[in-house]
Amino acid sequence: MRIYYRGYVIDEEIPSISYSVYGRRPERKELTAKSTTRQAMVWIDGDVKREAILGEARTLQPLAS
Repeated sequence: MRIYYRGYVIDEEIPSISYSVYGRRPERKELTAKSTTRQAMVWIDGDVKREAILGEARTLQPLAS
């Protein structure tokens, strides 16, 4: 079974035991493994939040003095 969540893929490796999380397109590398789909979704939410914060930090310009 595959679940598509926020651009990521959660793939059921061993039913009800192991779920692998794959990143966004185009590469879809395996990022982590979790015990439940809920844990996988929480991990994805954290990764999305982390990427948003890093994206904001990259676009910040230093103040001109």
